[in-house]
Amino acid sequence: MRLMPAQLRTPWVPFVSAALLFTVLVGALNGAINLWSLHVLHRGVPVEHHQSHAIAQLFGFMWLLTAGVSFHLAPRLFGAALPSPKLVRLVAIPGIVGVTLLVLGRLGNLLPGSRWLGVLGAVSLVAAMAPWVRFVWSRYRARTVVGDWLPMFVMAGAFWWLLATVTLFAWQLGQSIGGPFARVPFELVTASALFGGTVSWVLGVTLRAGACAMRIERASAKRQRIAFIAWQLAATLLVVQGAFLFESWTRAVPLAAGLCLIVVIAMVRPFQRAHEASMPNEPLLRVALVAAWAFAAVAAVLFLWQGAAVLGVPQPALLKDAARHAFTLGFTQLAVFGFAGRMLPGFEGVSMPSRGLYDAGVLALIAGAALRVFSILSPWKPAMVASGVSGGLALIGVGLVSWCFFRTMREGSRMRRAHSTGLSSLHLRAPVGA
Repeated sequence: MRLMPAQLRTPWVPFVSAALLFTVLVGALNGAINLWSLHVLHRGVPVEHHQSHAIAQLFGFMWLLTAGVSFHLAPRLFGAALPSPKLVRLVAIPGIVGVTLLVLGRLGNLLPGSRWLGVLGAVSLVAAMAPWVRFVWSRYRARTVVGDWLPMFVMAGAFWWLLATVTLFAWQLGQSIGGPFARVPFELVTASALFGGTVSWVLGVTLRAGACAMRIERASAKRQRIAFIAWQLAATLLVVQGAFLFESWTRAVPLAAGLCLIVVIAMVRPFQRAHEASMPNEPLLRVALVAAWAFAAVAAVLFLWQGAAVLGVPQPALLKDAARHAFTLGFTQLAVFGFAGRMLPGFEGVSMPSRGLYDAGVLALIAGAALRVFSILSPWKPAMVASGVSGGLALIGVGLVSWCFFRTMREGSRMRRAHSTGLSSLHLRAPVGA
């Protein structure tokens, strides 16, 4: 009888694979086409295209990646039980299907019945989110590992994701059938998912994997607590602003959010000198993470500038767009690619193949984000062409890094199969009764 390994594929692999496909094919590609159309061809882009881009990046990339990695990390970080294969399927299948249907639901007249696909997608995503949040909550309650605030960041992020999914469902009902749900703003969905769900997890993981990858001192428990309170306050304010998008009193919210972000940066201290020299041929993990925090600092300045509108400070027309992309493309995507570059090879027990491509992808993403942010703030008209080009640079960067991650997972799968074959051979050669 052949011995088969208990787990040919680790539970997080389908999530990460789907997340990378969403960010390349819908997030980065769609974003690049939209930018080229707007700033180079000077053609309008339907709002549905922007919405599909946001859904793919937030729920397709950030949440699926978060959910998959959590199945590997949460039990280890909390000292709790591993998820069952049934639970993984309950989250993976409706989660991936739900995001796919939501993106297709933004095609409008190009796809007959698309508005109902969106509703089905929202229902499917709720069905995936509920057991995942329950899993995180159960591991949080059963935790035996203490000593830092990572569990609080993780748990808060899970609840923010649940809120984002419920509001997405309400918003999708408004898009499909109208009625009172038509008043739910899309900004409420994106603010909950981005500032609450995504960044809570990014900050939490930065406390460990990010600090290790940057080779800096981990923040003390006191500084972690201050960072947690500051960011949850900022996320709450930004979500409230998303809920009351057209109220004049919310114009000051970015001012408070910018101050809170500055507090977070001061607590994490990401710009410390590295304690150790980099290893030969090490991927540019530290570069990616330090650049991510540099973009976070830029986003903080842009938030302050945006909030200063209440004081009569002049505002560039696309200031909000610049702040959003400094935060999303510059901070969150680079941060995720930075610590994922450390974590995924560790999960698989292999070295990252094609490190040169990873490095090129990180540099292209940094260049694309910088060009995107600063070109749309420039009063120089040709800068809009540079903004259009920035989408292509970001697409190249995201594609190269994703390809390296795919190769890492494939190498890990190959190693597991080889190990399984070796165990089977040993079993077959063993004497009867051994």
